[in-house]
Amino acid sequence: MQRNLQTDLLWQFSLDYYSKSTHSSVLLTLQDKHGANVNLCLLLIYLKEHKLPIDVSQIDALHTEVSYFNQTYTSQLRQTRSLFKLSLQEIPNYSALRAHLLNAELELEKHEQQILINSYNKAKQQTTDAKLALHYYLSNTLHVSKTDLDQTLIQLA
Repeated sequence: MQRNLQTDLLWQFSLDYYSKSTHSSVLLTLQDKHGANVNLCLLLIYLKEHKLPIDVSQIDALHTEVSYFNQTYTSQLRQTRSLFKLSLQEIPNYSALRAHLLNAELELEKHEQQILINSYNKAKQQTTDAKLALHYYLSNTLHVSKTDLDQTLIQLA
């Protein structure tokens, strides 16, 4: 049976979820400290909240699937945007250029979500509950310490 998870629904969920400052800071910490893919975290949270299945074996595959694009494009642009902040005084039209870079980064984030959705939808139907999917990703794939893991999961709940 083919699944039909839609990118626009995940994107809207992500914007709403990420808009909460606690969530965004925790997700950015996971990204910066542990190399987590924020879009994969958001997908796993979405699946849990919507009671959609995912098998833990699929989580590593999703991580691998999105990592190449993230490392090649999204992370590179994010790094450029961070460096760009240091040039505030030196670059004319800084605000407009920064906004363009941010919009480009958001488009790359959307594409990452499309990669994840395509992979999720193509996978065989799983019967595993998604409640522990984020826990599995953080502990088994990224090897986040138990202390950080417990605190993170509480903050993202």
